[in-house]
Amino acid sequence: MTTTTTAPEVAPPDELTTYGTSRARSGARRWAIAGVVVVLGAAGVFGSRALRSSGGSEYAQLFTVSARSFPVLLREKGELKAAESVDIKCRVEGRSTIIWLVEEGTEVQEGDLLVRLASDQIDERVRAEEIRFANAEAAAASAEKEHEILLDQNKSDLRKASLAVDLAKLEKRKYLEGEYKQTTLDIELEIKRAEKVLQRAESDLNNSKILYEQKFISLGDLRNDEIADLEARNAVEKAKLRKKTEENYTHPKMLRQKESDLSEAQKDYERVEKSNAAKAAKSAASLEAKKAEHKLTEQRLAKYREQQANCEIKAPQAGLVVYDTGHSRWDRRQITEGAEVHERQTIIRLPDPTVMIVTVRIHEAKTDRIKLGQEAHVEVEGVPGQIFAGKVTKIAVLADSQNMWLNPDLKEYETEITLNQSDPRLKPGVTARADIIVGQADNVLSIPTQAVFAKAGHHFVFSGTPTDAKPVEVQLGIASDEYVEVTSGVSAGEQILLAVSEELHRTLPNLKPIGPQVNGQPAAKVKQRPAGGKSPGQGRRGGSGHRGQGRKAG
Repeated sequence: MTTTTTAPEVAPPDELTTYGTSRARSGARRWAIAGVVVVLGAAGVFGSRALRSSGGSEYAQLFTVSARSFPVLLREKGELKAAESVDIKCRVEGRSTIIWLVEEGTEVQEGDLLVRLASDQIDERVRAEEIRFANAEAAAASAEKEHEILLDQNKSDLRKASLAVDLAKLEKRKYLEGEYKQTTLDIELEIKRAEKVLQRAESDLNNSKILYEQKFISLGDLRNDEIADLEARNAVEKAKLRKKTEENYTHPKMLRQKESDLSEAQKDYERVEKSNAAKAAKSAASLEAKKAEHKLTEQRLAKYREQQANCEIKAPQAGLVVYDTGHSRWDRRQITEGAEVHERQTIIRLPDPTVMIVTVRIHEAKTDRIKLGQEAHVEVEGVPGQIFAGKVTKIAVLADSQNMWLNPDLKEYETEITLNQSDPRLKPGVTARADIIVGQADNVLSIPTQAVFAKAGHHFVFSGTPTDAKPVEVQLGIASDEYVEVTSGVSAGEQILLAVSEELHRTLPNLKPIGPQVNGQPAAKVKQRPAGGKSPGQGRRGGSGHRGQGRKAG
């Protein structure tokens, strides 16, 4: 009796040249392996034929080895996003409460209201700052007028001081060139007059003496002439004494007085000039302080008014409203009316659905197979039965380690696939599956991946019919999800089993374990089992988790 079984797990034949990775759970390290076991529940696939064993009702699937061409795909699961998206952030300082919110999924136009935040405190700040601004503006205007008055007064005081200097100079010149010369001339004239009077008095006295001796005049007349002579001599001495006094005392005194007056006037001018500069500087500093205070209050008022305006957030462009609730399940936040938001927090995203991309995370072991411009086929959840074409347009330069606290060894590169067409059914955040065409196998000998069995690093197929099948070791090449190239071990036209019983599976030989292979040769570096994930030989639909161990008979 022939027993129908499911295929055991297929080990990766070649990490560097093949594909067929099983997808590990979130946070597990994903292996870049060549083959993936695909459990098929129906007979008649991959060109196989079903054989009924005598007396039984079960079927065993057979496959005829042949040459074929198939694409080598890298299948990854990702998320649909818009290529262009605008983040709508809270621009109000501190924390604010949402009092109105546009419904998620709404298509808005530029200028439409998206969010309204509570503004009571900001309104109060605006009113208080408006009062301070008015006072500061009046103080600045008053200080400017006072400064203008002070500068005008300084000019007047300086002109007075300059006039005093000029007058002192004129007084000195007036004295030296006028009064002093005039006084000197008067004294010289007075001396000359006194000397002439003295000469006449001496002559009269001499004549009077002669006439008195001759008894022509009386003694009284002689005495009068003697008195006149004495007065004339005194007048000459007095005039000469005046000249001496003028030259030795009065003139030096007056000259020093005039020079002192000029010096004091010049010093007064300098004092006024310095005082004006000090007062002007003080007034200018006060004016600048008032202006600075006015400017500061103006800036604060403008800031609060901007904050007040920021309480109403409007759409900068047309788009679809998507609430930003966080990037991961550990960073979830609620966006709803009554919720608090902080400054710079993204509240809404406005994606542009005209150009959509799929972001996938490629394990570091597969990045050498990804190149810009590679074509991809994308399936989107919620849009069944339609395949979207796209191309790889961006590959991250550095690994994204956002989940490294879950698995420090996990390093993945974010890759973007841009879809060639837009569709109104495509929404951001939807799960998408992308098949990236990383290569092409042309007319190579190949078998279904489910027909390969692994044990201790070796790969086997069961050749023959269910009654006489025997394990045959094979060397594998490149692979897709469905087919894997066979480089040696079987030939075209040979029949192999797609599923075997546990009894037949136990006939696999016990060979010396080997590590991963590249093109049939032992790899230099053996990959370790990822922590918390599936073993490299574990298939997509379950399995024992031990390489080489088959599944139970179905």
